[in-house]
Amino acid sequence: MSNVLVVLSSVRKGRAADNIFDLVKKDLDARDGVHIVVADLKEINLPFFAHELTPASPDYIPTDPAVIEWGKLVTDADAIVWLTPEYNHSLNAVQKNAIDSLKNEWIDKPITIVGYGWSGGSLSIAALDHILPWLKADYKHNPAELAFMKDINPDGTIIDEASVTAQIKATIDEIA
Repeated sequence: MSNVLVVLSSVRKGRAADNIFDLVKKDLDARDGVHIVVADLKEINLPFFAHELTPASPDYIPTDPAVIEWGKLVTDADAIVWLTPEYNHSLNAVQKNAIDSLKNEWIDKPITIVGYGWSGGSLSIAALDHILPWLKADYKHNPAELAFMKDINPDGTIIDEASVTAQIKATIDEIA
């Protein structure tokens, strides 16, 4: 069985991520042998990274329970679907902090992205285009770009079902 970790990156009240997760879950549920694990950064509540050593240091050992839990979720995943909102033309601070809290866990980890926002999340995806290869993740380059008022509403509900379904399927096909 393949463990697919779905990361919800927005921590806002009334976030679109919950509805977008339902769309991703629908696709994953239709696939044989997939076990979905959810990492909701709103619930994990990682501390702002301030350790004296970077996670790349051989002497780095996380001590915060939330960071340990987050690292285990990433380590145990066979693949990751990252739901990324676009905030101010980039990814949000919460997901950057989550990425920066780990290092070795990302190496060779298959990761695909479902971006969303006014530009379809393209600018947050562009930021991840730079970060994930640097971390040596097995980053897939066919993200879903769900645009507000074209593909989805700002609350994450569907406007164009054919477009949304096709984009999510193509994105998840890369890791399935």
